[in-house]
Amino acid sequence: MKHGFKLFYTLTTVMLTAYICSVFTQTGMNEWYLGLSLPQIMPPRVVFPIVWSVLYVLLIISSFIALRDSKTSQRKRVNSLFITNMFLQILWCYTFFAQGQLGLGLAVLILLDISTFKLVSVFQKVNKISGYLLYPYYWWLIFATFLNIVFIYNFGLIMVF
Repeated sequence: MKHGFKLFYTLTTVMLTAYICSVFTQTGMNEWYLGLSLPQIMPPRVVFPIVWSVLYVLLIISSFIALRDSKTSQRKRVNSLFITNMFLQILWCYTFFAQGQLGLGLAVLILLDISTFKLVSVFQKVNKISGYLLYPYYWWLIFATFLNIVFIYNFGLIMVF
């Protein structure tokens, strides 16, 4: 059980992030989001919980491997990027969904994209598999950024700030 705590830590952190994000997302869904005319490129609603479940599992595995395999000198950076990424994930769900602030949501999402790019880079230095497991998450966030831009374009500046 040498690495049991690291597994528990990553599992708990990602699951807590997923739970908080789902609460914020549901708030927005119930209050404003479902009333919008969604862009044609938007995947069906049923896709999102499936994709996010897979992405969160990949995050757990990837983060566990990175923490497990990181040298003592790397561990603080690996953990800081992991926690920063989870915080930005929550902040994006809060600003975009719970608050309906599309512009601020886009700004947070761009920070999340940058954070995830750094996360992938650092995790790959620790363990290549760990970094590769994050590629679907990274590309899904890039797609979310594109969708956020489409929302701003379609719905104008009314909901931006």
